[in-house]
Amino acid sequence: MASVDLGPVLVDLHMHSTASDGWRDPDEVPDLAADQGVRVMALTDHDTVIGIDRAREVAHRRGLGYVPALEVTTYPPNQMRHILAHGVDPHHPALLAMIDRSQAVWRRQTEAWIELLLDRGIGRGLGLDACRDRPTLMPGAVLKVLLQHGRMGEREAWDSVREAAASLPADFDRGVPSPAEAVAVIHEAGGLAVHAHPGSVPDQALMKEVLPLVDGLEVYTRRHRPEQIPVYEALATEHGLLATVGTDYHGFNGDPYEAPKVTIDQRYLDRLGQRIQWPALEKAG
Repeated sequence: MASVDLGPVLVDLHMHSTASDGWRDPDEVPDLAADQGVRVMALTDHDTVIGIDRAREVAHRRGLGYVPALEVTTYPPNQMRHILAHGVDPHHPALLAMIDRSQAVWRRQTEAWIELLLDRGIGRGLGLDACRDRPTLMPGAVLKVLLQHGRMGEREAWDSVREAAASLPADFDRGVPSPAEAVAVIHEAGGLAVHAHPGSVPDQALMKEVLPLVDGLEVYTRRHRPEQIPVYEALATEHGLLATVGTDYHGFNGDPYEAPKVTIDQRYLDRLGQRIQWPALEKAG
């Protein structure tokens, strides 16, 4: 079965959970989407696939189509050239090897930050050392603890992350893939590659370097201001890319979930085809 023609439908192909830097667990996120009329969703945690099974189980219980996915960070990380990997095989060896390298970078960065916080007495009594036992360790997990306890503001926290990273060797982040490698591995793992929130990339020239590589452009996202939407619609058309929809939901500091305001282009659902896992089809198989 190549695709399911749903007509105009709400789809959210960019959501996060506590598996990376979101504030809600993987089995909570699908309920949020389903409660607001979303019909197809993807959990796209940063550089990890560990939440996929939990999210898919709940999504299917709610009758949603589910797209196995993640968001891949590329070099240089501070440019936010994030590549959404939609419909990948989450067990593909090349994919797992690539994100394992990135996770090692984030763990080293976060552990350096934890040490800085503890040395300054900021994190004492918060159980930050327990974060080291997480299967994935990213700054967002520590940030959540600091914000919940009122120990730091967000801007101050990210400034201290950068300070901690500056204490590491200059090449500590060399394991993070280039956009070209990320897209090649996503395709090898059977997925489609989409440049996430292009309007958030500080250097727009670096953003545009990625466009010849990818299959789609995330145009409709709350990361974009209304006046940015026509700019990226035109850019998608210019490069022959399908425009995708995603909220980039993190539930940050208790933010409520708001479903996308626009429906997905059916042509992108057609491209996803059998990569969309439907509950009825799974039961039948």
